[in-house]
Parts: sequence; structure tokens; C-alpha cells
Amino acid sequence: MLINPSLRSNFFTNAHPIGIKKNMENLIKEVKTYPSFKGPKNVLILGGSSGYGLASRISLAFGSNSNTINVSFERAARSNQSGSAGYWNNVFFRYFTKDSQQKHMDFNGDAYSLEMKQQVLAYVKENFGTLDLIIYSLASGRRNNPETGHIVNSYIKPLGKTAVGKTLDIANMEVVELSIEPASEQETKDTVYVMGGSDWKDWIDFFDQNEALSKNFKTISYTYIGGKNTDEIYRSGTLGKAKEDLELAAYQMNPILKEKYQGEALISSSKSVVSKAGVFIPQMPIYVACLFDVMKAHEVHETTLEHKYRLFKDMVYGHKRILDEKGRLRLDHREMQDEIQDETQKLMNSLDDQAILELNGTKEFLKEFYQINGFDMDGVDYEKDVDLDQLIKTYKPDNYIF
Repeated sequence: MLINPSLRSNFFTNAHPIGIKKNMENLIKEVKTYPSFKGPKNVLILGGSSGYGLASRISLAFGSNSNTINVSFERAARSNQSGSAGYWNNVFFRYFTKDSQQKHMDFNGDAYSLEMKQQVLAYVKENFGTLDLIIYSLASGRRNNPETGHIVNSYIKPLGKTAVGKTLDIANMEVVELSIEPASEQETKDTVYVMGGSDWKDWIDFFDQNEALSKNFKTISYTYIGGKNTDEIYRSGTLGKAKEDLELAAYQMNPILKEKYQGEALISSSKSVVSKAGVFIPQMPIYVACLFDVMKAHEVHETTLEHKYRLFKDMVYGHKRILDEKGRLRLDHREMQDEIQDETQKLMNSLDDQAILELNGTKEFLKEFYQINGFDMDGVDYEKDVDLDQLIKTYKPDNYIF
């Protein structure tokens, strides 16, 4: 079957597995050009199938020869359905690491559930004994509340007033106005429940209680702070409230881990990147496109992989930490320079809709948005039929746990 991009409201409903394979190959070639570093031996990544979580997994697997376990919830491929990009990221990560000396494992299911925690614990106990690092990088839009039996949804909304801005209509290649009404009190609470720190803390508590954490154990989660260009909808919106709760969880866990394991709980503020959720946030795609242009002009731009590799090599396991007054790792320090922010703001204000579409940063944003779903990859023949049954048979690991 031919697999062409299928977009619905800026969301890809399919993925191209051959393009995903090529993208994974490129990422691994990239990370192999970086120097190795001494890092954790056994790592659990919650949400390691895409974005920052996948970049973290690749960085540690190849940068410090770590064993990795990933927990993610992805749509599997079938004979007539391509499956999600994250599913194929997991499959091809495992394919490209099958001959390594390290162990890598994927669990596909509900990371919020007790059953998943129990499955992962059993695997850790049997294969590793204990974990040295847990990365919490989940980005789910919903979470089951076991006490009520209800599904709780998260919301990307401002607080107090309507947020108005521009975004990219990717299917139609247009710049469009996006208006989002403010969140209700319940929507804000629900977003904190889904995307805040309670589940991160549950994972750490569960593995602590079951004696599955190593001496000098670390755990880290990712936040975004941003500046005035994104504040209204992000840090001062429902997402910001969820991130505040996530950061609070780190502050609560840190003294306990320090006393018991000589360990720590860390929060890292990441730079803006191309993400599946970003196109639904007013101004965010335009901001990221302009930011790319400005950071490249100043020669401080980083790929997502390069960004996360630097986090672990220099800050988590190195001696080049940049901390703010709240103890957060400021990996975003290059983006947040006053000069970079001011120039990005000026560029955003100077562009009309047509100029936005013609901007190099916009073209890069769109190309990367397609590539994370396996499309627009150099060296891939998209006119060639894809035999999904044969791909599944050839590449799917026998022990991919569903």
C-alpha cells in the first residue's frame, strides 16, 4: 500500500515506517559522532517513544552505554493500518540496538496504571535488580482516575482571559488565527491531575517501596518556562499550572532521595522544539520558527537530540550545571538570552502571513513536523508500496510487551 500523509486538524493520523526507520538511522548516526560519557547503567524512561523522551533514550543508550526500558502507549501497526510514529520509533530503536551489549525493552500500555508499574518492576527485578535513573517524560492528554473509574482530560488553555494568536494550518499551508477561551477551575485541576507531578511521584514511591532503586539514584522530569512570547498560553495557562505541580513533586522527593540513596530529583527546563502539541498553542509555531532563525544566526541552535545529550553529559552526570533560584537545570539558557528573546520578538512582529510561510525557520519547522511522522525524509521513495505485514514480521521484536 502507498502511505501518504494524512492530516486532520494538524494531527497526523498515520506514519510512514520506512521514513521512521530512516529518521532513526540518522539520529543514531548523529549521536555516534558525540563523545561518550560516564552515565547510568539502568534507565527507565516513561514516555520514551518520541520527542524529548526518545532523544533521552538515544543519548543514554549510545552516549553512556545504558540499558533502557521505555513505557509508552502507542497504536500498533496492522496489515492495513500504519500504526503511530511512536510505535515504529520503538521498533526501529530496538532493531538498531539488537546487536549491542546492552538490554533494551519496551512496554506498550497505560503508564499511569498500577498494573504497568508492576510489570516493569518485575522486569527490572529479573534483569537489572535496581534502577539508576528514571526519566519522566509523559505527554498524555488523558489519565484514568482509578478512584472514580473516570477518564480525566487535560486542556491547553489560558487562565482568566481568551488567548488569541496565530498558528500554522499545516494541511492547507496557511497562517490562521487561533482563539482559545480561558479554562474553568475544573479544567485547570484536571490538567494538573493528568500532566502534573503526582504520577511521577507514584512511580518513584513504588520503586522505592519495592527496593528497586540504586545508590546515587536520580530521577528527572522536563518543564518549559519560556518568556513573554509564550507566557500567556503556556506558563501562565493550564500547562504552567501542571508544570508547577511537576516541579513541586521534585522538591518533595529530593530530600527523601538524598537521605536514603544519596540521590536527587531534578527538573530540567528544555528549549522550544517542534512537537505534535505545539501547533495547537497560539503563537507557538510562529515563535519556534522565528526562534530557529535567530538561534541559527547566533550559532546556538541545537537539535532535540543534541539538546538532551548535552543535558545528560554536562549537567546530570557532568559538572557544568546551570541552575536557577529554584534549583532547576536551565538547559534552555541559550534560548532565554535577552538578545535571543528580543530578536525573536522583533522578527515575529515584523512578518505578515506570507512572510511567515516563506521564513527559513518555518520551512524547517514544517519539514521536522513531517519527519517526526516519517514523511519528507531524504532518501525514501514515497511512491513505493509498503508491505506492512512484511515489515511487522521482519522488524517487530519478539518481546515487545503489550
